[in-house]
Amino acid sequence: MGGPKYDNGGGGPNYQCLPEEPEWDDFVQGEQTASRIYGVEYERSHSQDVFDDTNAGSVPRYNNPAPCAVCYVNRHSILMVPAKMQCPDGWRKEYGGFLVGDLYGRYRTDYVCFDKAPEIAVGRTNGDQGVIYPVEVICGTLPCSKYINYREMTCVVCSK
Repeated sequence: MGGPKYDNGGGGPNYQCLPEEPEWDDFVQGEQTASRIYGVEYERSHSQDVFDDTNAGSVPRYNNPAPCAVCYVNRHSILMVPAKMQCPDGWRKEYGGFLVGDLYGRYRTDYVCFDKAPEIAVGRTNGDQGVIYPVEVICGTLPCSKYINYREMTCVVCSK
């Protein structure tokens, strides 16, 4: 997965699913005045450990690269529903997990729904380039009776 550097403005606001083998066209070698894209790694704050380590094996998830996948289904519509674990009636669940984004107080990124048991890309880096964190709810405008402060928000990806 690629995206903006966590502590730097500019660049795209959303994460990109990058292929393992990139293809290159014309380019100018060396650093240029340009937009940039960085690798994205798992992060957490203190004991925020909501993801299932089933697919992680013996490798710690945090500070490792976050891979991504393209979801292909032969249906007409794909819907990501935040704050839900099941799809609406008539929709098929593709996967569910937690909503992720960059850390509060940094830079805006698109919210992405990560599988509850995400895989780990090869290589432990802790490069703190692009990072993703589980999204926590802050109530107030959202009703506090239903959206409980500091709970990690779930999500589900559905197709129809």
